[in-house]
Amino acid sequence: MTQLLAALEAGGTKFRPAVLDPETLEIIDQEWIPTTSPDATLSACLAFFSRFDISALGIASFGPIVVDANADNYGAIAATPKPGWSGAPILHTLAQGLGVPADIETDVEAAAVAEWKLGAGKGYTSVGYVTVGTGIGAALAINGTPFRGRNHTELGHIPVSRVAGDTFAGRCPFHNDCLEGMACGPAIGERWEADPATLDDRDDVWDLEAAYLAQLIRVYTLGFAPEIVLFGGGVGTRPDMAERIARAAEADLAGYAVDGPPVVATAGLGADAGLIGAAITAQRL
Repeated sequence: MTQLLAALEAGGTKFRPAVLDPETLEIIDQEWIPTTSPDATLSACLAFFSRFDISALGIASFGPIVVDANADNYGAIAATPKPGWSGAPILHTLAQGLGVPADIETDVEAAAVAEWKLGAGKGYTSVGYVTVGTGIGAALAINGTPFRGRNHTELGHIPVSRVAGDTFAGRCPFHNDCLEGMACGPAIGERWEADPATLDDRDDVWDLEAAYLAQLIRVYTLGFAPEIVLFGGGVGTRPDMAERIARAAEADLAGYAVDGPPVVATAGLGADAGLIGAAITAQRL
């Protein structure tokens, strides 16, 4: 019988272990595990994986994580406001427990790779991926490989120019009014004092949101020049969000880009992008 691929999407509120077909990347079985303590959460993941014959494990994790393969703590969570998780050795614990080859990427890196291979980024060489929900995360995949310098990027925390008339202080615990602080889902709720789900017909709400997210498109355009940037997450996948961001990005760039901004579109794999990206990581081991 063919061995399965193990994939794990590690999130701040839940961990999602799954096993996938190594050829089709079809999800065979999966589980949702609440994110509690590292010991309890990782033990539950190991218990799930132990039920299957697996060949390798790929992990797509919330961050920041240590992605320097030469570091002693490679694959561990770096300093994080998530209580108890700073320093948690996710990769080491699971690789040792399962005894199979394993590797790790950030959740948005994995999603970018998955969209490049199977989603809305298929056919493009350079694919940006942005998730806009509880937080904002962003990554870039070039020919299916995440772009990194000495560490993974943190584009969700770029500084942004405040839109005229916007007096919202921002809610990032580190930078207040960075992109995430001004445009994540909870920031929308706090600024407008309403659940974002109740604001569907408010053009002023979503045009303001697009104006902030367009500043990320400017960074992508001038810093990396990708062919396409895809938006995921609860806010990013609103039916008209990509179109609003594309229009705002054209105005924000003010004609200063050789080929203009990249294509801006909605991600194609939905909530499975990170998990599929983790499976692709396992597939390559």
